[in-house]
Parts: sequence; C-alpha cells; structure tokens
Amino acid sequence: MADHESHQVLSGVRVLDLSRWVAGEYATKLFADFGADVVKVEKPGEGSLTRRWGPFPDDVPDPERSALFLHLNTNKRSVALDLTDQADRELLLGLVRDAHAVVESFRPGHLERLGLGPDVLRALNQRLVVTRISAFGQTGPRRDHEASGLVLQAAGGPMHATGQAHRAPLRKPGLLEHYTVGRSAGQATLAAVLGARRTGRGATIDVSGQEVLLAGADRRASYLLSASYSGITAPRGARSPHRHGATFTGPFRAADGFVMVYVTNQAFWNRFVHLVGAEDQTFRERFLDRQTVAGQDREDFLAHVADWILARPKVEVMEAAEAARIPVTAYLSVSEVLAHPHFRERGAFVAAEHPRAGRLEYAGPPWRMERGYRLRATAPLLDQHGAHVRREAARQTARETEEATA
Repeated sequence: MADHESHQVLSGVRVLDLSRWVAGEYATKLFADFGADVVKVEKPGEGSLTRRWGPFPDDVPDPERSALFLHLNTNKRSVALDLTDQADRELLLGLVRDAHAVVESFRPGHLERLGLGPDVLRALNQRLVVTRISAFGQTGPRRDHEASGLVLQAAGGPMHATGQAHRAPLRKPGLLEHYTVGRSAGQATLAAVLGARRTGRGATIDVSGQEVLLAGADRRASYLLSASYSGITAPRGARSPHRHGATFTGPFRAADGFVMVYVTNQAFWNRFVHLVGAEDQTFRERFLDRQTVAGQDREDFLAHVADWILARPKVEVMEAAEAARIPVTAYLSVSEVLAHPHFRERGAFVAAEHPRAGRLEYAGPPWRMERGYRLRATAPLLDQHGAHVRREAARQTARETEEATA
C-alpha cells in the first residue's frame, strides 16, 4: 500500500468487492474513498454489470467509460477471476485470508454452490465480515424471487407514499433504492469490522433490499409506525401540497424556473409577508400576524405571492429569502449545481484524469473530516491490477502454509 494512503481514516482495512451492481459497489466505495484497499473481483472479459450502464462520454458505449462504473469504483483495484475455475477460487481464498470484509450480491445460495459460502470463508479468517446483499434476504419464502429496483420500491413501501391517491403509484427516480441499500450495507459492514477489531470475531450480514427500504428514514418509516401503533394507514397524496392555516409549502414558478417555498411557522410567515409585501403596506397590514388565512383571503394571498415570484429570477428569489431567513430554494439543474460557487468553494466536485474516459469531475463526500475522503485513483480498467493482486494472494497462501507446517 502506498505511503500516502496511510493518512486516511480507513487505511489498513482491506475489502473484497464481489458485487456486480450498484448496491454492493456503493457499499464498498464508502470504504475505498476513505482509504481502504478495496479489491474489485470481476468476471473475466465482462467485468461488472455497471460497466454496461450509461451514460457514456460522447454517447459511445464502452465498458471502460461507463459513468456509473466510474463513479462507483473510484479508488478500487480490479482483478478478473472466474469463480467457476478452481485455480481462481484458490486465488480468491488467498485474498480472503488477509481481508477484513467481503461484500457480495449474488443470488442466495450461489456462493455456497461454488464452495465459497460464509462458513468456508470465515474458517480461513475468523475476523472476516461477509456482507450478503440480495433482494429479499438469504432466508424466507421470497429469497429466490426475481426483483428489480422498481419491484423493491413497490414491495418495500416507498411507492405507497408517492403520487396522488387517485392515480397510480410513482417510483422514485434513478437508482435511489440501490444506493439506499448500499449505504445501509456499508454501515453494517463498517460496524461489524469495528466489532471484529475489538473481539477478533467477524460476522455474516444478511442485507435484504426490501427490508432496508421498509425500514428507511423516509415517509414510509413514519407510515409503518403509524400502522403498527394505531392501525392508521395514510393515503398517498394526503400531505401534498400543504397549504392550510397561516402556513404553506410548495413550488412556485419564477421568471426562469421554479422555487420551493417552505413556510411552516409564524416566524417564517411574518418574514415572508414582509419580503413579498415590502412595497405594499396594505398587503402587510392585511396578512401580518395572521394565524388563519382561508377562503378569499388565502386566494388573494397566494395570487400576490405567485405574481411576486413570477416577476423575478429563481436565484434572486432564493437569495432574497435566504437574507430574510426563510427556507426557500431554487430548483437547480445539474449544470447549475456543477457551476454553483458554494459547491465550488467547498470542493464538492473533484476532477481527475481517467486513461480511457479522459478528464471528468467526480462527486466528493457530503461531509468534511480530517484524513477523510480522497480521490487517490479513478475507477480501474478491467483486471488492471490482476497481476499484482494474484501475487499478493499467492504470497498470503504460501505464508499461511509455512506457518501451518512450521
């Protein structure tokens, strides 16, 4: 391990990433970006499934230029191993002997059929943590069922809380559910690694994607608690939009886009009335300190607010509200976020040169800490570190054999 890696908080930790999709790769990325040595074990000739997922620079598919793979696999090393081949399985076992954690996302039972189940791996290394990510868990009547992100959102509860009651449920966009599962798996893995450091005993972690979403900190958790304790199930759309009493939240159209207004208490209400009624004394006198605004009053109030916002650019509205200490934000496009001076000053995006994809910007962590995140290397080419990793595995196996026969 290079000297400069020793300065990060997870330096000295080694993780084997056997996963081939977003959840597992994100879980191990959380280790790699903070200094751990993460070895990505990939299928020869194909690599991870995320290598096939765009977008691609210039919109030309290339397994070495997938934006998803490049994002999820920074700071990792790649070795191509065929786990159906006895020699490659032995190499993997050599790596396991010196690892702190293995993260996998195969179908339940697949590793056991290869002779690489948790019992086998942990027999070689008592402190090893084996994290298993699957759709429905390693046990139970649904363990072998097929699932996609859409299935998990529907089966795990999130879609119950999205959309309007009179329309079909809506899924949350992108790959959000996979990142949520990956973050949970990463947290559980880190906890078990810390526990193994204290006790000398590792653990096998069974991560069910459905149950992660079921227990999420989003609205679904509140709904589940409500159903458990009171039998009340909130209908979809019941809380949106919220415009009752002297409070209101929701989007408003500005001159060049939209802003989200969040006025939920009397202090925010009065500040907002002063802001949008700065040039209209009659408006201020009518609405200041009002605790209930309904009927025609409310229609007149919202009409005034809508006209005031529509006459101004979204960022101007946001900045004026921020100066008045009111939580209002502009809806920013991706390009606006990338160029925003706040993110630039904080170093939220880090540029690096990839040998095939060229110079790209990568998202950094959402927090700052000493000896924390560092972009040491861009995502690896398939089997880029194969020769070196194989030598490491062979040395570790030979060392253990010598110790056993000494």
